Amino acid sequence: MSTMTSRRDAETQRKSKYLCVSESLWLVTVIIVAMVVTIAAQVRPTPQPPPRRTAPQPRTAPPPKRETPEPSETKPAPDRGPQGSAPQSTSAAVDPKADAGAALYKKNGCYECHVNDAQGGPQGPRLGPNPIPFPRFAAYVRNPAGDMPPFTAKVVSDQDLASIYAFLQSRPAPPPVKDIPLLAP
Repeated sequence: MSTMTSRRDAETQRKSKYLCVSESLWLVTVIIVAMVVTIAAQVRPTPQPPPRRTAPQPRTAPPPKRETPEPSETKPAPDRGPQGSAPQSTSAAVDPKADAGAALYKKNGCYECHVNDAQGGPQGPRLGPNPIPFPRFAAYVRNPAGDMPPFTAKVVSDQDLASIYAFLQSRPAPPPVKDIPLLAP
């Protein structure tokens, strides 16, 4: 019996030795897996710049062919408003004051809300053609009631404001809805 007991004791010691090793390996494996998961959760991918899109080359229209030279016309002086500050006519002729007003309109950022031709957009109302009277226009630009920032005389002078107003007056009227094929009933 003593041989059997000693054999069982030896076997028990061997099993506990293997059990101890396998428990240790199991514990080490769990710790390593936990560390890998933790590190993987903390690693973020390197941000990549968005793909670059190249704009297509703008199409250039050929200059119009003219068989006869344009007649030279002298432009009459523009009609002055009640205060003599801004022209009241909406002639189709090119007005240097309107051209200067267009440049100031873009320079001062008016196009950002009121769009390029002052036709209005999501952030700003339509300004031209046929804008509000000049004194009311100037008063609103200086002290606006809505989300528009005020433009003081230091930012936009009265003369520049009159040029911008001339640009707004020079805007052509849009065609009637019935003449637009996509909007026609």
